[in-house]
Amino acid sequence: MTVDQRTWPEQDQKWVARYRTAIAGKHVPAAVLERREAELLDAVRAAGLPAAEVFGSAADLAEEDATELATTEEAVRASEGGGLRAALLEVGGTLTGLAAVAVVSMTFRHGWSVDVEVAAALVAGSVAAVFVGWVVGRSLFSAGRPAWMAGVLLGVSAVAAAGIAAAASTGPDRVVASDVPVLALGAGLLAPGVVVLVVAGRLPQQTLRQDWGDDEWLRRFRGGLASRLVPRATARAHVAEVQQQVASSGVPAHVEFGHPLVLARDVAGADRTARARRWWTATVAGTGAPLVIGVLVLVNDGWGALTVPLGAVLLVVGLSRPVVAWGRRPWAQQA
Repeated sequence: MTVDQRTWPEQDQKWVARYRTAIAGKHVPAAVLERREAELLDAVRAAGLPAAEVFGSAADLAEEDATELATTEEAVRASEGGGLRAALLEVGGTLTGLAAVAVVSMTFRHGWSVDVEVAAALVAGSVAAVFVGWVVGRSLFSAGRPAWMAGVLLGVSAVAAAGIAAAASTGPDRVVASDVPVLALGAGLLAPGVVVLVVAGRLPQQTLRQDWGDDEWLRRFRGGLASRLVPRATARAHVAEVQQQVASSGVPAHVEFGHPLVLARDVAGADRTARARRWWTATVAGTGAPLVIGVLVLVNDGWGALTVPLGAVLLVVGLSRPVVAWGRRPWAQQA
């Protein structure tokens, strides 16, 4: 049975909406979630009571269900390295965010019209290339393709350096267009990100690859372990164990162990050192990025009356990240 929100009693519409919102992104496969919602709906109809009285808090139930029903396969499929659709969503979101920031910044600095300078356009393009390259490289790294990631990052770095060098040699006086309406320019800047998001949204959901040669499987397994920050010695031991098992059984690695990134994620989830490394990486990045951006906003003073409030918000976000993350530190949890 396909469960749609319209099939729920009117009094439970908001409850099921909260449930779906709370469980979204928790790596529960769509088919499993559909069956679970059918079970909940049957229970509500049998009890003849509102869902809130039968199950309590929608958010609490969603958390419990996610713990029980989430799968590593779904986590890999929906991750940054899960395929073209996930990567395009990241790229589209990045382009749209950069464009929105640029439009707001231009509005506060120049009003409703702006002169488009060649040097500024080159610098902006270089910055956008760095952000997009970082997203693509991160997706490749998560997919267990470190060599491809290195190639993308090197290529983007070269493009960005060339763009900034060209901007420096051009100087600030060359103008492409004068008195361009900010709204029209903003629409043009937002268009690429929106188009990418629309294209990504129309792509079918990725499915995990089923057929692998053993050599390729092992390469992706190694890359997956590296992307999850598993210590090198531990990773080598797991790879050797897989090789030994495959050699002794004669069964292909993908048949014996499933998808390489799924196994790598399971191994990394059980490794306390890898969990600690990921925690430190996320915490340092989540702290440092807002702090650096906040300081730059305050120093450059390019946001008019919003400069101090925006800089202060970014500083607070950066400083609060370690406090929030401390409660999820892996060494304080069961290994």
